[in-house]
Amino acid sequence: MRLIDQLTAHPLLDERPIKHVLEPMGFEVHVESVESPCPDDMPEEHQRFTEDPDAYLEGLDFDVPDGFTELGRWETEEAEIVLLAVKPATALALALMTPVDDAEVLE
Repeated sequence: MRLIDQLTAHPLLDERPIKHVLEPMGFEVHVESVESPCPDDMPEEHQRFTEDPDAYLEGLDFDVPDGFTELGRWETEEAEIVLLAVKPATALALALMTPVDDAEVLE
């Protein structure tokens, strides 16, 4: 696990734009978003999404720019799917990307 993974999983992150959180920590941020499949417009896509959201999200095309690392894919309350990648640009950002033993992660 990386410290950045714990940060991006925090529920309060949903309350602010991701760029406003990660850029001050020294990350270049690449975000793409797409609408969640609508049952009326895309019934087959919607069925695949509701049956296995994780598999659906993993199957989405996301061109991660060179030097960036994908951090996650999730659906928002506004029915958008967010795809997030970052590139560390400072020592703090590099430290947050470094793998740590789960026992070392602060609660």
